[in-house]
Amino acid sequence: MRSLIFFLFTAFSSLSPAALSTLQQIEITTFEKMRDVERYQIKIAEKHFLGGDFKVALAEYEKFLTLYEKSPGAPYAQLMWSHTMMNLKKPKTALRDGFQSVIDYWPESHEATIAAYCMGDAYRTMGEVPNAQKSFRFLIKEYPDHEIAVRSRTDLLHYARLHEDMVERLALLKELTFKVKRTDAAKETCIKAAHELAELHCFAQKLDEGKKALATTYTGPALFDQVVNLSAKTVQHLLEEPKTKPTALKLGDQLLATLRAETLVRPELAQNLLYRVADLHGTLGRPSDTWTVYEEIGKRFGIEDGLRGRQATWCLAREKRDQARRLYNEFDDKVAGQKEIAGMYLEEGKINEAIEVYRHLLEIDGDHSGDYFWSIAGCYEKLSDWRKAIASYRQVDRFPANYFAIANCHRRLGEQKEAIILYNQIKVVEESAPEATLQIGFTYEETKDKEKAIRTFQLTCKRYPKSGQASKAHSHLQNEYNINVTLGGTEEE
Repeated sequence: MRSLIFFLFTAFSSLSPAALSTLQQIEITTFEKMRDVERYQIKIAEKHFLGGDFKVALAEYEKFLTLYEKSPGAPYAQLMWSHTMMNLKKPKTALRDGFQSVIDYWPESHEATIAAYCMGDAYRTMGEVPNAQKSFRFLIKEYPDHEIAVRSRTDLLHYARLHEDMVERLALLKELTFKVKRTDAAKETCIKAAHELAELHCFAQKLDEGKKALATTYTGPALFDQVVNLSAKTVQHLLEEPKTKPTALKLGDQLLATLRAETLVRPELAQNLLYRVADLHGTLGRPSDTWTVYEEIGKRFGIEDGLRGRQATWCLAREKRDQARRLYNEFDDKVAGQKEIAGMYLEEGKINEAIEVYRHLLEIDGDHSGDYFWSIAGCYEKLSDWRKAIASYRQVDRFPANYFAIANCHRRLGEQKEAIILYNQIKVVEESAPEATLQIGFTYEETKDKEKAIRTFQLTCKRYPKSGQASKAHSHLQNEYNINVTLGGTEEE
């Protein structure tokens, strides 16, 4: 019998997976106790509720309460009646005659707990924040260990942040961090609270308190890593204000010493820890010390691309571009290094040098030739060398993007006829057809063929009325030609 009930329950539920929120789902134990006729009636009401026909759903839930007022499902039907009223934009009725009735008539039920939360949510919907907060606090007091109390604390925490109420914010974070049982449902919320509490303590220079908060979630090396990360963030925060800068520098030096000591405790992570040391020196405004640590890492662990990349970034930040270029040229991964050099040349406006690097990449990384030809074509466009740009784009198998790019180059050369031919070829791709058609209109404008331009813009509106291109064509026809069309055809049509 139980297996049959479970089958019916899952069968009903599978018709609308995840459609009902956690505040609207019936408990399986309640469902098991209901008779078949009661389940059927609930399902009828649910069908209309999920379908958005809330007036009919309301009538069906009322019908259930009239016919089966002694049913185990009655509290649930009353709860859903209340949710239906909320959807009908009648929160006051939902509060007075709905959620409160669940609590009054079935105070020990699961639904009463849910209703208590929903009352707070209803007040929030009406903009009555103090009443919403009062409801959430009541729920925490009455059902302190219930999962819904965790949700209430989260809601109160939102208002505490919003209203900058640090006293309540800290109190709620401490409850979630130290008192609330970390069930599967509450665990993630509690961990986030612990991190937030730890950050507030550390920013207030209460580092030991911050560590205690993190210790509720982490132990051993994992705790060390979390404390170090938060301490580094605290240093950065304290550096923002001149009055706390001395404290930041002091904390930074302590953290540097801690990281150094940890390299001895965890030698397998020494390289990673030294990178943290280098980063912290950068945060503290000590670039020369950062470079010294990079050199130390190279001597102890060997020079590899990760280190070269960091050193190159350091050089670029100080306009030592030739030194950065040399480092990229020394990359073991030649492709990665050359890409960085090409990017540098583009930043410097040295387009011809960038082209040479991309041609070299064609030789050493032929599998990605399309990417390099595309970059070369872009370089030629920067040089306004449209012929060479076209030749490069033709080497790229990236239809229709390359055709759009080639058509644009032809237009720059005054070869609008060739551009239109390409746009017409692009139109075979359904998602690109609106843009291609729109561009044909603009291309006709460039040839001073006003009649064809207008006709093409109108065609864009007619064929692709829901597209952004149709909106652009519609606006252009109004602004440039004083022609009004409906999206979907001209007025004459």
